[in-house]
Amino acid sequence: MTAETFKLFVTELIKWNKSINLIQGKTEEELYKRHILNSLELKPYLDYENDIILDIGSGAGFPAIILAIDGAKNVHLVEPTGKKAIFLKHIQKLYNLPITVHQKRWQDLNINNPTAVISRAFASLTELLEIINFVSRETNKARGLFLKGEKIKEEISEANKKWKFEVEVFQSSTHETGCIAKVWGVYKK
Repeated sequence: MTAETFKLFVTELIKWNKSINLIQGKTEEELYKRHILNSLELKPYLDYENDIILDIGSGAGFPAIILAIDGAKNVHLVEPTGKKAIFLKHIQKLYNLPITVHQKRWQDLNINNPTAVISRAFASLTELLEIINFVSRETNKARGLFLKGEKIKEEISEANKKWKFEVEVFQSSTHETGCIAKVWGVYKK
């Protein structure tokens, strides 16, 4: 993927950001490195053809819209804020993306078969594990792939008080203090 692939998305994001505050003001170059490349860090952990991907707190579309533009086939975005959901649907139409935008809170979802739950800058690991447990209630086979920051060790320690889970942490290639937390086997203690 090249920056050209995402040029339309970046143009629309900058335009819409002026009226609905999707992200903090950034130049196109910063957007590509800070948001797009960071979102693409999840690609090696996903099966674009077979995974059912659920992005919690999609906001401006990071990481789910980026992964869908890159080729992910079955992506669900959860964004309760109306204006942000409208933006996501606008991008869906522009790129003809195979996504579903759910304009609701995760607690109100009726989807129960995701194989990958993803998120970027949405909630603590403890809450993200609760979301995995909720949305995969029939199969309990969903894994989490979360773009997290420098406090991941503290978040893991806190989550261990309430949840049983396996976790691997991988260093981000786009942020010095960032990481990807891969979790699976989530059960309430």
